Amino acid sequence: MTKTLSISKVPFRVKLGYVLGTGGDSVPYNLFYTYFLFFLTDVAGVSPAVAGIISFVSVCWDGITDPAVGYLSDTSDSKYGRRRPFMIGSIWPLALLVFLMFLPNPFKGGLQVAYYLVIALLLWTFYTTYMIPWTALGAELTQDFKERNIIRMMGAFVAYPLVALCNAGPMYVIQVGMARGLSINQCWNITGIIGGLLVILFGFISWKSTKGREIVRTEEEIKNARSKHIFKQFKEVLSLKPFRVLVAGGLVYLIGFTMANTSVVYLLTHNAGMHPGQQGTFWMLYSVFAIVLAPIPVQLANKIGRKKSFIIFGLLYVVNAAVFFIAGINSMPVALVYAFFIALTTSAFWGLYYAFVYDCSELDEYVNHSRREGSIVAIAQFLGKFGAAAATSVTGFMLQGFGYKGLGPGMESPETLKGILLCSTLLPGVIILVSMLIFMNYKLTRDRFEALKEAINARKEGRTVSTEGFQELL
Repeated sequence: MTKTLSISKVPFRVKLGYVLGTGGDSVPYNLFYTYFLFFLTDVAGVSPAVAGIISFVSVCWDGITDPAVGYLSDTSDSKYGRRRPFMIGSIWPLALLVFLMFLPNPFKGGLQVAYYLVIALLLWTFYTTYMIPWTALGAELTQDFKERNIIRMMGAFVAYPLVALCNAGPMYVIQVGMARGLSINQCWNITGIIGGLLVILFGFISWKSTKGREIVRTEEEIKNARSKHIFKQFKEVLSLKPFRVLVAGGLVYLIGFTMANTSVVYLLTHNAGMHPGQQGTFWMLYSVFAIVLAPIPVQLANKIGRKKSFIIFGLLYVVNAAVFFIAGINSMPVALVYAFFIALTTSAFWGLYYAFVYDCSELDEYVNHSRREGSIVAIAQFLGKFGAAAATSVTGFMLQGFGYKGLGPGMESPETLKGILLCSTLLPGVIILVSMLIFMNYKLTRDRFEALKEAINARKEGRTVSTEGFQELL
């Protein structure tokens, strides 16, 4: 029989060790989405449109590999588990590719484009083989509604300092390094080395501390899982209406979020006129805001439910975006006020979205008689990454359309500055508003989740099964 999921509290050391694994996710993710486009345009000398295409193609490839990795993880018969072997095998090449991503090279023209495209494709391949199993492992640690919220909140406490480090670190390295005579290329080399080492450190800790926490499948259960080809598995998962609503809302949200995130370094450099040291300070303070504010959406979710909390903070993001588009962001103090509200509102998404995703594992178990955490996470990632890829590419094209030259602070036209502000605030806000309208149709609430778990337990124990309390999910 399958090893029973823990419904009690997970030991703190296990939760902490698990969430530290976010380093293998947050470091490459944030370095890529915050700086890769900027690095290509302002350091490597690639045109914004071509840089956008490189990002688009590589992230689309990442999305394509998600379902395959999810399926392989779900059907793995390794004696070491379904998730952890993928994790430990991925962190080493992923760390190397983080370094190579920011390695200026002597190539020109098509060879230069080919180099960065290949590196980006490989980076996202190994990111996927780490991220999907690691995220799926979180659903196996517990099936308690509040415990999952707490795990995601703890993940935010770890992730936000790493986000700050990834966003502020390169600017501090540039400021300190160039003051000591290093070239801009050497500064980016150092950034890549530090990023790679962090991937190894945090990925290894998570792998080590979660030993023995995976669900153990019997040979018969693995055989049954493999009897359904990958497309049939995904069709069954997508037959779950709450899951379809969830991934559609997540897809749209990530389009808006990625556009804002990709644009912010341009916003700080050109609109706010902040030099690298100031940008480093900005990101460190953003991290402090995020850490302090991260518990608010989760605590509210534990009281009024995830859906209501999620939508409240999503709509607050929309209001914030509109206000700052009208007011403008032309100095560091204004940028910090903007950052405070962004930290508050985005913490709701990153703190709660994957808890929503985890809950769909129980719905899958009830409806399809299978637990496919890997496939569920993979599909959510698959669609979200296509949105992120599109947003990154569109941002590159929009910057070029607004006349962006990449000539340095004070050199861009007023029309270009207005375009950067639009890409950073109002346009993402409108897209996230659409996302919240989609999430309003999500039906897997806490009460229905508890009724669903009771029905699953009744079926396992041979008792009469009733759909009362969660009929709307079917």
